[in-house]
Amino acid sequence: MAQDDIVPIFADADSVQVSSEVDSNADPVFSPIVFGEIMGMNVAVWAWDRYVLQKSYAKTGPTYWQRNFEEGWKWDHNHWAINFFGHPYQGAMYYGAARGGGYGFYESMLWTALGSYTWEMFAETEYPSSNDLIMTSVGGSVYGEVLYRFSRKLYGTKDVSWAGKAGAFALHPSATAQRMAFGNRDVHTGNTALDMHIYLGSGSRFGNIYRFGGRNEDDLDEDWDDKHILFGMYAEYGHPYTKMKRPFDYFIMIANGEWGVDGNVAHLDVMGKLHNVNVHGRGNWMDFATYLDYDTFYGDFATIGTVSLGGGFDFSFWLLPSLRFRVMNQIYWIILGTTDMGYDDLIKEVHPDYESDMDNYQYNMGAKYSLYLELLFGNWFRISNRANFDALHTLPNSLPHYGARGWDFLVFNYTKAEYGICSWLDIGSRLDTYIKFASYSSEFFEPMWRTVFAYTVYFSFKLF
Repeated sequence: MAQDDIVPIFADADSVQVSSEVDSNADPVFSPIVFGEIMGMNVAVWAWDRYVLQKSYAKTGPTYWQRNFEEGWKWDHNHWAINFFGHPYQGAMYYGAARGGGYGFYESMLWTALGSYTWEMFAETEYPSSNDLIMTSVGGSVYGEVLYRFSRKLYGTKDVSWAGKAGAFALHPSATAQRMAFGNRDVHTGNTALDMHIYLGSGSRFGNIYRFGGRNEDDLDEDWDDKHILFGMYAEYGHPYTKMKRPFDYFIMIANGEWGVDGNVAHLDVMGKLHNVNVHGRGNWMDFATYLDYDTFYGDFATIGTVSLGGGFDFSFWLLPSLRFRVMNQIYWIILGTTDMGYDDLIKEVHPDYESDMDNYQYNMGAKYSLYLELLFGNWFRISNRANFDALHTLPNSLPHYGARGWDFLVFNYTKAEYGICSWLDIGSRLDTYIKFASYSSEFFEPMWRTVFAYTVYFSFKLF
């Protein structure tokens, strides 16, 4: 939290440097190159699965294609990481081909949906999956835009080093390949401000109950108290007070991972502005915006994923010459969510052949509320609190054979205090709270609580 963190508050949004390259093809109508690249990705992945890996699901053909058109779309319960990390990353590659080809956010999302649709209909023996189409198209566009913006930071001008090109390609191969082969079609995003930190620390979990509730409670309660290592990244792209010219001109990305003896967790949340109306001046601002959010939480405590559309306000003002207060307040509609049931031992009593491999989850819709509070003292000390509250209800037609309808309520809360040692290094401490409450319409699955508390001391290193 050096002076670099404070100066942009006073900067004029119009003063941001823009590349002198010519925007020669910003709004293509139809690009055979993009179409060929997306279809080529599908064929290449299918051929690898079919002929190299010898996967049975890749042995598809006209009989399966006809069935897909006649019988339509289903919900699948493949491994959670495949559905909520793998498919969005696949979508990000479709998205990058279109974005690097000169299309904007929404047009690139349509191209991503085309790539997902053709894969689901023609590349697998499984039924086309509704959840895969949504997560690949929407989640893939969120990941795709973030990776695209990061890659443009490394490859944003004519005079870029080979290391910059290599880094950009590693972050987003399809978009960077487009720029290398056909030139840059985007003269805007490579010069946007970026505040990125990585952090590393260790601490202890305490007062935890891994599961409380269900049948035979005395046998099911588990303490989850152990030492852990924390690693992660925080990125704030763009300025919160500037007028949006295109979606994701401002976004926040939070990635946390905790490794401990008793259990691990990983949290990845990306929130981007789509459109905004704001007023700002001399470090104070008030901003009203619509947001798109893709939030995933994966680990031994719970497996949760939500893709959400919402709105809210973000305002900041100086209480004193050296004391700034900021609040972000948002409410979302969860377009599609998922939560694990967490009753593996009970399910096996009814389904002895059941084996849990992160497949024990159900699909949901619901609402999400997010609140962020921050106090910034000068350029050296910051206190903040970020809280997410999710209320999810099961989609009845998405139930697996062992499932039950019901509600899942989730709380994630991160309280942090950070002190700036120098311009590139902070030291901080944080208290993380995770709570899950599940209540299903089945006497077999009685209401359940899970709680995890973790205290960590960490160092934060500024990259940008």
